[in-house]
Amino acid sequence: MEHARPLLPRLEAARADLARLTRVRPARLALACAPADLTPAPSGPLPLPDVGPMVTRAAAEEPLAVLLPASHPLAGRPALHLTDLADARWIDAPDTAVPLAELRAAARSDGFAAQVTYGGTDLRGLGMLVAAGHGLAALAPGVAEGLAGTVAVRVSAPRLVHRTEIVHPRGPGEPVRALVAALAG
Repeated sequence: MEHARPLLPRLEAARADLARLTRVRPARLALACAPADLTPAPSGPLPLPDVGPMVTRAAAEEPLAVLLPASHPLAGRPALHLTDLADARWIDAPDTAVPLAELRAAARSDGFAAQVTYGGTDLRGLGMLVAAGHGLAALAPGVAEGLAGTVAVRVSAPRLVHRTEIVHPRGPGEPVRALVAALAG
C-alpha cells in the first residue's frame, strides 16, 4: 500500500493522456517537406484528411542526379558513376541536397570534400553556386530541372534513389486519396 499512493496519480495521469489522444479532433492537414521535395503538383486548396492511425506510403522513387555547371565537361553524359566524382569539388548543402557524408557512405570513399558550405534551403541559391563553378551537388533529377546554368546527370552506380514518402491516415477517405494522387502526380 505504501507504494500504491505515489503510483495512483501517475496512473490517472496516464489514463487522462490516453483519453486525450483517442478523442476525435477536427481534421486538419499538415504538409511538411524538405525544399527538394516540394513541387508545384498540388494546385488550389488542399483537402483535409480523416483522423486515424498513420501509415507510410511511398509516393515516388527516382534515380539520384549530380548537378553540374552546364559548361562542365561531363554535362553531356547520360549517366555518371558516383565514385568517379569522389575527388571533385562539392558543395556541402545538407538541408537542400544529399549530405556529403551520405555520398561518402554510398560510394564507400573518403572523398567528396566540401569546397563550399551552403546553409540555406533555397534550391535556386544552390543552383547559382553550382552554375558559378563552386562545386557539385547531388539532388533528385526532377528538382534539379530548371536551375539556370546547370545540368542534372543521373547517377548510374552505385544505385542511389531519391525517395519521397507520403504519411497519411490508415484507410484514408476520399479527401486524403485525392491529396495523395495530387502529390504523387
